[in-house]
Amino acid sequence: MKGKRLYIETWGCQMNRHSSEGIAGILNRAGLTITSTLSEADVVVFNTCAVRQKAEEKVHGRIGAIVKLKEERDLVFGVGGCMAQVRGEALLRRFPVIDFLFGPADLSALPRILDEVGQRRRRIAHLPEPTGVEELFYRRESRVTAMVTITQGCSNFCAYCIVPYARGPLRSRSREEIVAEVDGLRRDGYKEVLLLGQNVDAYGRDCPQYGDFPELLSEVAQTGIRRVRFTSSHPRDITARVLETIAAEENICNHIHLACQSGSDRILRAMGRGYTREAFLSVVEQACEMIEGVNLTTDLIVGYPGERESDFRATMELVERARFGSIFVAKYSPRPGTRSASVPDDIPDDVKDRRLQEVLVRQREIAVEENEKRIGQVVHVLVEGRTRNGAFYGRADDHRTVVMSGDVQIGTFVPVQIKSASAAALRGRVLVPVAARGA
Repeated sequence: MKGKRLYIETWGCQMNRHSSEGIAGILNRAGLTITSTLSEADVVVFNTCAVRQKAEEKVHGRIGAIVKLKEERDLVFGVGGCMAQVRGEALLRRFPVIDFLFGPADLSALPRILDEVGQRRRRIAHLPEPTGVEELFYRRESRVTAMVTITQGCSNFCAYCIVPYARGPLRSRSREEIVAEVDGLRRDGYKEVLLLGQNVDAYGRDCPQYGDFPELLSEVAQTGIRRVRFTSSHPRDITARVLETIAAEENICNHIHLACQSGSDRILRAMGRGYTREAFLSVVEQACEMIEGVNLTTDLIVGYPGERESDFRATMELVERARFGSIFVAKYSPRPGTRSASVPDDIPDDVKDRRLQEVLVRQREIAVEENEKRIGQVVHVLVEGRTRNGAFYGRADDHRTVVMSGDVQIGTFVPVQIKSASAAALRGRVLVPVAARGA
């Protein structure tokens, strides 16, 4: 396969994006060149998500484009990630266009798989059970922010969630390896790291010799990298020590993504989340008291089986009280093999749609109200790139998006005075000229 051109398309979470960086790194080292254009590719990989039915349907639709390409010329097509892991060989039967399947584990086998597919022209399903944490060479998308895996998998087995079945149980990576990687990234010029795990707060529970998440977080901060972020936190597992560490270390972002899922105790019990709404709101209150300017974001599911109107109203009340910076909200869809899949999906789709829109509309209003409080403030922004119309954008310390006017350089930190705000972003003006800025 040396000299062939590789195209990767990714769906889903940041863990999946980071996996795609690993796929690109492994296959680039094996002699493939990376292309961003599907029509130029000799090898096409779809790295998929199975968290929601909609994500799977999008992949199914995109496979149609591969069918047409394969009619025109010879190419090798593989499907990987969570959807491949949980759907298995049923995908091969449904889509003859697929040459190989692979799951989230053992990505290092991809060069061998491609050779076998190319030489023997046989279809392969490589779906081993995830074990350990695989060390990979990454071809990173960004030169500003680097993603760093700290855990893989999850052992919570929430009733609706496919992740433990697709990615396996919690596996922590050694603290020494994580800290060494972050320190190397700092030396390579990266300004920010994003620590990744399905549940970062559970770090070390499977391997107590690694310590716990607050210890890891503090040690990463002490490498001297300019900014540290992490995702995602679990309301049941986050501790006051995590909040204390964020407050104590200047280079840890004052942002926490804390997935609530519902504001109803009855629905939280059915989901198997392990906390109550008041326990969640207590964490919110603690975070606001301990971390100056903290920005809390969350995930919500509407239309979970058995969700009454009163349950949904409890969710809306929680949204009002928590004042989230942003919310990722989705309609419930049953996932194969999960506990909730055995329960009737009894909420009509039009009711799910109405609830989804009500959350989105109110959250947009709250986001505008919260963002407008920043008007006049000076925030420090890490410049990440340019918008379609040519303006620069980046993230403030609280992870809010900032669009700025002024002559800046990508990868630098700049002070920006906020002039206006919308639900999606803050807008402002850079205060100092380029020559006066440090990286």
